[in-house]
Amino acid sequence: MSDEVDDLTFPNAVITRLMNEALGESPTISKEARIAMSRAALTFILYISSTANQYAANAKRKTVTVQDMFKALQSNQFDMLVEPLQEALKDYQEQTRKKKEETAKKQQNQPEASSENNDNDNDNDEEDENNGSVVE
Repeated sequence: MSDEVDDLTFPNAVITRLMNEALGESPTISKEARIAMSRAALTFILYISSTANQYAANAKRKTVTVQDMFKALQSNQFDMLVEPLQEALKDYQEQTRKKKEETAKKQQNQPEASSENNDNDNDNDEEDENNGSVVE
């Protein structure tokens, strides 16, 4: 497992972008600082995930839920992260719901447009069948 963990990394561009957003664009971030931040973030994620997995296992589930993640954060004294993450989750769910609704509306409108195209295709078929003469 140790070798597998050592192989895990985040893309440098992602770490740099996140650090720049947190610190502002003025500081220059050394390569060592990016590597240290990447390792710290990875360690945090693995630790919280492992704790959440224990909650799921205790509940006799194989699937880790978002509630398991929130419990893991709280049990490891990261209570201050739970509320902002819950709000971010609600925002994400709302955006996902809106996208699904938009997709459903587009799909409802498409059959009308495609049936019009099919009608036009049928007209063309009739012309072909009659050697180019139009049937009325």
